[in-house]
Amino acid sequence: MPAAEAWFSDPVFWIAALPALAVSGLLVQMVASLFTCCATFRLRGRTVRLRWWMIPVAAAASIALWGVAAVLAVQG
Repeated sequence: MPAAEAWFSDPVFWIAALPALAVSGLLVQMVASLFTCCATFRLRGRTVRLRWWMIPVAAAASIALWGVAAVLAVQG
């Protein structure tokens, strides 16, 4: 297998990438909820009202998790 594709099949990378992908999806849902009438989004089937701190925290978590996944991809 070429080295350029080794990170894609590495299970350790996916252990870091799947939570990053989930947080990114949640962040997109939060930003999209800014354009609704009630500023609410759904999390695990429950409606959650968007607070001022939720988008910055989700963005920071997303950046951190994708950073870990990128470091694992480069090292692997």
